[in-house]
Amino acid sequence: MISKERIAEAERNVKQYINDGMLRVKDKDAQKFAEFFMKNSESSLQTASILQQISDEQDLRDALKASSDFESYLWVIVTSYYSMFYAATALLASQGIRATGQIVHKVTADAMIYFFISNEKLARLLEQYEEAQAVGLELIGREELMKSMKRKADELIIAYESERKKRSRFQYDIGLQAKRGYAQTSLERAREFVFEIGKIVKS
Repeated sequence: MISKERIAEAERNVKQYINDGMLRVKDKDAQKFAEFFMKNSESSLQTASILQQISDEQDLRDALKASSDFESYLWVIVTSYYSMFYAATALLASQGIRATGQIVHKVTADAMIYFFISNEKLARLLEQYEEAQAVGLELIGREELMKSMKRKADELIIAYESERKKRSRFQYDIGLQAKRGYAQTSLERAREFVFEIGKIVKS
């Protein structure tokens, strides 16, 4: 669960970003870029997945004539994060919101929290998508579905925040097994995040 303090911080920051021109809301041109950002997200996710496979499988390294000790777990983490970043950017763009500037990653993280968690908008967007797809909605019940979607929204934003922080503090000198574990976690989080955000952006 995202803390009240983090939500309050995001709210303060977003107001400042808007004043400073780093965050544009009701931007009529932003929606044109949603599909472009979503494609970048999916491409980054595919890149992360391929890098993970090459790093894990000797046969692939041999086929690509890579050295036997080649591994690229750091780049799995980086490209997994970028797939989430582009998906978040696509979601914001689909709602007419555009983040810019030198600290665009922080602006995007704060905007996601402010626009989609603090007012439960992401949960509602996820709910709308699920409602459109659900055949037996009456069996689940609207209240239970909304609770589930709120949890999903929180989980997605927490995963995004975690990957953003991991990217900035990742150490090159950790062991191979630890790197592999971090990379696998990053890739799994990115897959879920991109899948869920993609459902909203494309609906």
